[in-house]
Amino acid sequence: MEFSTEFRGSLFTQPSPNGSLIASIVHQRLVLRSASTLQVKRIIPLNPDFASRLSFVEWSPYLSNSFTSPAWHGIPVVGKRRSGVDKSEEEGGGRQRVLLADDQSIQVYDVEDEKWTAVIKQGFGGIRHVQFGRNADEVVVFSEFQVGFSEFGLPCEETNIDWIRLKVTIWNLTSSKSIEILNPKFPTRGYGYRPCTAHFALLTRSSTHDVISVHQHTSYKIASSFTLPTLDAQGLKWSPCGRWIAVWDSAASGYKVLVYGADGHLFRTYEKPCDGLGVKSVEWSPGGDFLTIGSYDGRLAFLSNYTFSPVLSPAPIDRSVIEMNHTRTIKLPGVTVWSECTSPPRERYYAQAQQPTTLPIISSSPSDSQPKLGISTIAFNNPEGTLIATRNDSMPTTVWIWSLKLLRPYAVLVQLNPIRSISWHPTIPDLLMIQCAPSGDGSSAETSKQQVVYLWSAAWVQPRAVVVPMERLSGNNWARWILTAPPSKVVSAPFSASTTSPGPLVMERRSRSPDKMEDRKPMVMFGDKDGFVVGYVQDEPESGDEGGSVDGVGVEYQQKRPWDPADWEYFAQADKLPKCSLSSASQAPPHSNTGSGKGLKGGLGSVVNNSSGSNGLSSPGAMDGDDSFDYRSWGQNVRVSS
Repeated sequence: MEFSTEFRGSLFTQPSPNGSLIASIVHQRLVLRSASTLQVKRIIPLNPDFASRLSFVEWSPYLSNSFTSPAWHGIPVVGKRRSGVDKSEEEGGGRQRVLLADDQSIQVYDVEDEKWTAVIKQGFGGIRHVQFGRNADEVVVFSEFQVGFSEFGLPCEETNIDWIRLKVTIWNLTSSKSIEILNPKFPTRGYGYRPCTAHFALLTRSSTHDVISVHQHTSYKIASSFTLPTLDAQGLKWSPCGRWIAVWDSAASGYKVLVYGADGHLFRTYEKPCDGLGVKSVEWSPGGDFLTIGSYDGRLAFLSNYTFSPVLSPAPIDRSVIEMNHTRTIKLPGVTVWSECTSPPRERYYAQAQQPTTLPIISSSPSDSQPKLGISTIAFNNPEGTLIATRNDSMPTTVWIWSLKLLRPYAVLVQLNPIRSISWHPTIPDLLMIQCAPSGDGSSAETSKQQVVYLWSAAWVQPRAVVVPMERLSGNNWARWILTAPPSKVVSAPFSASTTSPGPLVMERRSRSPDKMEDRKPMVMFGDKDGFVVGYVQDEPESGDEGGSVDGVGVEYQQKRPWDPADWEYFAQADKLPKCSLSSASQAPPHSNTGSGKGLKGGLGSVVNNSSGSNGLSSPGAMDGDDSFDYRSWGQNVRVSS
């Protein structure tokens, strides 16, 4: 993997959804760079006071017909969405705009039209969350406002009674008007745009009832609203086809998931007995074939999108319900368990652990407000949805990779530090990135300052641990993919009856041409509050690399050379300064073992080879609603210049 260009003094760095630009705040300026060449395309001066208070930097959504687009509010979308009424959504979706916001005001800039700007003064209440709406012409703002009434109906100023509630405001940058909807339940979840038609669904709560309102995509008038038979609904998600809305109740109320039609008709309620807490996470598969439910007992359940009943095993003899259980002990032939290791002075690598393997766990006290139990992360690969990466909070250092084709674990990765994020590449189906929390085990200063990006691919002999070459790092780090088109030719080896794993993916050679999206290597951004670097994942060797040249990427080459040394290139911000070359730690041999070698170090994520370990995890322990919504249209407080 190659990293190039370390940029210091960059805040709120965000790649554009189409992978063409990178936005960052540098010295009270908004800087737009080309993602392929990293050259500055545009610099926008900002007000110093506004720049010092910035809390949000967001890109407008992007949709394309050429390949699968990024997730739309968490829902993957293939192709171009259709408004079904007019072309305003398609026209707005073709623009690229950047949104900046503090707690009181919002500024929007157009990438192509340098004369166009929009300024929104939200007014009282403060901004809790802000993002673009269904296209680049809409901005959705969640803010707080004060409402107070005494028992005699007097204003709150006269009685000193203040009630702080949430409201959501949709600003139209074309008409300079806004619409307010009161009482959204959450500022960052519980809402979403319907694929294909862009109807807006919002989870609200007034008094003691949960209500979902579905709004028209242009006027935001209520198309339907319905009261939920829930005690404390935790969120909603549209299916990728736009036909269904999944809603799940709080874990304290049991195991309960409801599926509604787009018109508000309750189609199915899925409940089952559980010991202790119930549902923790819900996710649709990219194709909409399954509704996946992660629970606090460490199990992953699948509901069919036809009947929303549990999926049964295809075996004619054993027609049992398919559930993926995150057990503590792994004893499965054909499942590879990788354990992260360290070796002096600064080397990190993966070694294959022998089975049976006992995974590290942490205990959770009943008094904890957020129990460290259950499936908190469910990530389907894009765009196929045949691989799932999961994280069980009772095993915070372990990533499970499941195969829906094999109906079993495909691989298990055990890290030294707790896992912070798991993300699949947007267009390459078998490429996964893992980011972990910084080391806090009292190790040496050199090792504790390291920041590592972990990569896994089904086409590689072993995963990769890549040390990021940043000189100064803060504790709040992040890692993101930059969207690139899939290679023009991807061939997957077929399943064989003599093996338990599918063959590797063989990708066509990519060039270094920045002009063609399909020729660009997979790109990773890593940074903190003070700067960022961009890395390029090598999926095949260059012809001049050490070790000889080959015709393509395959098992034969990877067995000879499982991991290339990473070459880092550092660029100062000045264009004329020369480059400096740095070297990174190399990967250990593919057959290294955690117990062999002197000076090797394990940690919280070190696995234990034990044949007598535990076989699994122990389990942890209708009223009429108010359908009223307040709509207000304003013509002031938004200024658009062009």
